[in-house]
Amino acid sequence: MPFISAKPRFSIPLRTALSALSIAALLAIPAPQAEAAVRKNVSEYAGQRCNPPPRGSGTIVGIFQGFGESAFVSSDYPESINRYRCFSSMEECKGWLYTMQSLYSAGLPRAAKCLKR
Repeated sequence: MPFISAKPRFSIPLRTALSALSIAALLAIPAPQAEAAVRKNVSEYAGQRCNPPPRGSGTIVGIFQGFGESAFVSSDYPESINRYRCFSSMEECKGWLYTMQSLYSAGLPRAAKCLKR
């Protein structure tokens, strides 16, 4: 009685073909468009101090709530930073958020977002 192998003879070429097919499928999926680069020269004091505008006004609102290093040398607790600003463009608001997150990086921010009201 001849020895019968449990593996079929075409297993290696089949694996290679399936690998090549899966790589081709991954390359065929369109990548999402890269977002425009964030402006990094926006001041911490950019925008205007404002009250929450009514919905539908089209005003861009930037909200940042985070923590910064305390001004006191002996303090072990971070200082709470809360800012609310109104902007004329979403690009300026996102640049402001980048600046705020760079300046006040003592821990994760509780809120950092730009909203169109």
